[in-house]
Amino acid sequence: MKNLGMPFVIVTSNVPNEIVKALEARTFSLHIKGSAGTGKTTLALELMRMLSEKCSAIYLSTRVSRDMLYEQFPWSKTCIPPENILDIKSGGYPRTKARTRTRSSREALFEYADKESFLKNLFFMASDARGEHFSIVVDSLEALKSSLRIPEDDISVEQDILRIADKFDANVIFVSETSGESKLDYLVDGVVRLEKEALNERLLRKMYIEKIRGTKIENPMYLFTLKEGRFVCFEKGIQLNFVHAELPKPRRMKRRKIPTLITELDKILGGGFRRGTFNIFDVGEGVGVGHTYVLTPLFFNFILQGYPFFSIPSKGIFSYDIVGEFPPSVLNGEVIKLIEKYFCVFSPPTTDFDSSNKAYKTYFIEGKDFTEDLRMFRDVAVKVLHEVQADTLVVTMASDTMEYIYGTKDLLKVVQAWMDQIKQLNGIVALFQFRHKVLRIPTHLASSYFRLENIGGNVVFYGEIPRTKIYVTALDISDKYVQTRFIPVE
Repeated sequence: MKNLGMPFVIVTSNVPNEIVKALEARTFSLHIKGSAGTGKTTLALELMRMLSEKCSAIYLSTRVSRDMLYEQFPWSKTCIPPENILDIKSGGYPRTKARTRTRSSREALFEYADKESFLKNLFFMASDARGEHFSIVVDSLEALKSSLRIPEDDISVEQDILRIADKFDANVIFVSETSGESKLDYLVDGVVRLEKEALNERLLRKMYIEKIRGTKIENPMYLFTLKEGRFVCFEKGIQLNFVHAELPKPRRMKRRKIPTLITELDKILGGGFRRGTFNIFDVGEGVGVGHTYVLTPLFFNFILQGYPFFSIPSKGIFSYDIVGEFPPSVLNGEVIKLIEKYFCVFSPPTTDFDSSNKAYKTYFIEGKDFTEDLRMFRDVAVKVLHEVQADTLVVTMASDTMEYIYGTKDLLKVVQAWMDQIKQLNGIVALFQFRHKVLRIPTHLASSYFRLENIGGNVVFYGEIPRTKIYVTALDISDKYVQTRFIPVE
């Protein structure tokens, strides 16, 4: 829906654009810092992978051997050759043929005993690469200084590495175990801090870009994941239009559960929504109409499978044609006919809904007597179920609209009455509950209970019933169609 003003459409990328642009220049120095387990090495290797496409990158490992590195990050074998990984902790270099030096001299390249011999050998290696664009990755500074017996507050070795890099037009990436401000931050061109924290006892990872000299920092904070040993951050505030989108073909399933178009949600639900259940999506402040990226796949999936879809949408999207916003590539003649047949909208009469020229039926809920409203709903539902020969239906409702229609007094009683009526029709209820509103549904009434939060412009999703890890909502455009995905934060 391209005109709903949604700021939360997210795509994934391995590294933020600010860092990519900075490292495209020669002699850029970057400091990656953070406590143990925050993903510093994974980010450094991801940068090496990126840099290897345009230049040579040398990885000075002081913590793990080359074999251990390949074991932990198997994907790195395809982009980081073994001769570019120097296990300086062991004082040796992998046996490989050098470009300009003999094999025996290269093998002894990092057999050092002190700071001077280390810098001398680093200088020789840089000399071998003269004329090439290359980068040096030091992982980690603390381990290097410990090997060289250099006090932690002595930054002379960092200064010397930067001088060598400057002389030979090389980039430098320092990895350190500190998370606070350090002297090195003032020497380098860029500073990135990685953190891991808990959100309702679930893991959440954040990257803070604290400094990028010469480049505007568009977004100072990104969420990221280390899923499958890869560093993947989530770009935010990117608007994607459904210009060339196509809808995938849903699977028709004659089971107790009906699958959605969201792969990860189906796995969480054990195959999909179970008939006769009540499901809550708790929408936090700042998410707003971003919740429709969960709602929209459900809408299309159930309609394309031949199940009636009834909606009491949030007031925030009443003024839009929620079907007409999709382009012809999605709304072909066949889909329009299905929408006309299966989709019904219920709204308060005071909204600015224009029911003319729409591909769906609109019914108005008066709100004076909820029993009369339920009778009208049931009559419509029974009629549609009979016409389409379906054995179940799906109803999505927004708590802000229910509150607007019925007020706050006895609102829970009203919603429960709707739930009971829909359950009698073997239906599925998905309530989008806006947390800043009055309505609070007891969780024991729900078969599933999920939360949507806005964190720094990203919509994160996680389950309370069943309990899940945190996911970031993203749009997958890798195939011929646009599909909502939940990418786990690991």
